[in-house]
Amino acid sequence: MNFEKIIVINPGDNYKIIAEIEASTSQEIDQKIMLAHQVFKIWSQYSVHERIKILEKLFKAFDIQRHEIAKLIAIEMGMPISVCSEIDIRVGLNYFQGYLDNAEVWLKQEIVFENATERHTVFFEGLGVVAASIPWNFPFTNFIWAVIPNLLVGNTIVLKHSENCVLTTKLLEKIFLASHILEGVCNFVYGKGHDVGDYLINSNVDMIWFTGSTQTGHHVYQVAASKAIPVILELGGSAPGIIFEDVDIDKVIDLIYVYRFANSGQSCDALKRLIVHESIFDKIVDKLQWLLSTKKVGSPLDITTDLGPIVNKKQLETIQAQVADAIYKGGKIICGGKQPEDLMGSYYEPTIITNISKSMKIYTEEVFGPVLAVLSFKTQQEAIDLANDTIFGLGGYIFSSDKKRAFSVAQKLKTGNIGINKANYVIPQDVFGGYKKSGIGREHGKIGIRSLCQMKLIAEEK
Repeated sequence: MNFEKIIVINPGDNYKIIAEIEASTSQEIDQKIMLAHQVFKIWSQYSVHERIKILEKLFKAFDIQRHEIAKLIAIEMGMPISVCSEIDIRVGLNYFQGYLDNAEVWLKQEIVFENATERHTVFFEGLGVVAASIPWNFPFTNFIWAVIPNLLVGNTIVLKHSENCVLTTKLLEKIFLASHILEGVCNFVYGKGHDVGDYLINSNVDMIWFTGSTQTGHHVYQVAASKAIPVILELGGSAPGIIFEDVDIDKVIDLIYVYRFANSGQSCDALKRLIVHESIFDKIVDKLQWLLSTKKVGSPLDITTDLGPIVNKKQLETIQAQVADAIYKGGKIICGGKQPEDLMGSYYEPTIITNISKSMKIYTEEVFGPVLAVLSFKTQQEAIDLANDTIFGLGGYIFSSDKKRAFSVAQKLKTGNIGINKANYVIPQDVFGGYKKSGIGREHGKIGIRSLCQMKLIAEEK
């Protein structure tokens, strides 16, 4: 079976076509899954220490070619090259190193019961072949998150990266193969989610790893249930950011910018609803508006660019529709709200919208772009209620000089990951995942890596 060809466009250069890539055929996918099953029998028998030593070569190879990777990411999905080097390549390598440093401890057998006559021990073993489908917004980091923990526990993997970053994926595959890691440990397939991705998850695999939209995640979950196999789902988010009246405004403005507008707002756990105490509402909005006026929207290949284009025209049109809906329902555009006149491509100005109502799409839907809805609150309970008033629960942010209050509020938020002030939860030791419709299961850290394993308990006599 043949699938739809991939047309690679440059969103920062008037949607110029830069490549046409043939999708993997069903026969090629079947062959790679078969190879992954065969190689699993070998790879899973290596010790964790042996797998670490093998993967260290891959880490070094990625580090050497970090600039080439960043350039391709800038061209085909629009992340500014200077931004990409920091928030995608550096972060991805940091996770890779963190996995290598900690895997032996995280996967060490654990005695869960012992008395004078018996010992009960849990062992963590490879589970099998994992079908992984990952998105475009952080091409390198998403690759590291999906692939490296699975390989460390002894799984083999068949990977479909997004069609929006296929050239980057081709380079990652080239680097992987040049590292002379056992052939068939990580297998790459190419195509779109509705055909190649769907074919892959419905194939003979032992687990599904999916990062993407909530709607598609529901479908993936149904497929996994029909096959009675485990699944890891990291889905959409609409993270709240609560700002209390006691903050030092000058210290939080830069954080808000990073949490909302980095990568043009295209992050699952980005701050998407800013909830500000009414006494400082105007000051926060004014300061944030001024900060955005200093940021450059431009070519992702320009090292002075702060915000590049949205990944493609379809995603741009979604953002435009969400903003238009807000304006129609009474939203006030403080800044932005349109495309720059002097740039050709899927560019969109960083946007602040106030006078938010709960019927607006920017309140109820995930906004995957540089648009921030700002609301006010009077009481702490009102702030908590607004923060939890969403079908999502992936990220969350709290800003307050009162650390005890901030921690108390964090405990009441229905979301999987919360950062207080400058504390950053995006590190390899921290578990990551969502409440509600933001996902199933957890990634990273000891908890996340063990979720990729078969867990075997042996109860023995002494």
